[in-house]
Amino acid sequence: MSEHIVNIRWQQQGEFSHEGFERRHELQFQPTVTLPAGGAGNDFGADPEQMLAAAMASCHMQTFLALAAKKRLVVASYEDIASAEIAQRDDGKFWVPVIRLQPRAVFSGDKQPDAAAIAAMHEKAHQHCFIANSCLSEVVVEPRMG
Repeated sequence: MSEHIVNIRWQQQGEFSHEGFERRHELQFQPTVTLPAGGAGNDFGADPEQMLAAAMASCHMQTFLALAAKKRLVVASYEDIASAEIAQRDDGKFWVPVIRLQPRAVFSGDKQPDAAAIAAMHEKAHQHCFIANSCLSEVVVEPRMG
């Protein structure tokens, strides 16, 4: 098995109190890869909800690409619009009940899958995505064609 590590760095700037504190922080994924981050809805970096959606979309994409490669399909490009929806549960706690993926894969070469084959590949990618298998959120995959 493998272990995946991220180093999170935060430093208070200004007053720290129950009324507020600095939300900016950094996520260091490798010695040279740093991502600015913050609380929900900030304008300076990724927030945790976006990162959850990004992790789901990235894992789904990697699984989809592996499936396409095994089928000897050539993927020329892939993009996704991923979103995490926040809701309040009956017990008052907030959570992410739905993560929505809207992937679009463009194929090149002689072998072109039809819409049904692409949908089936996305379904299989979802079933084998380890992030999806680790999450309580419903994952809705809505492939975009063209």
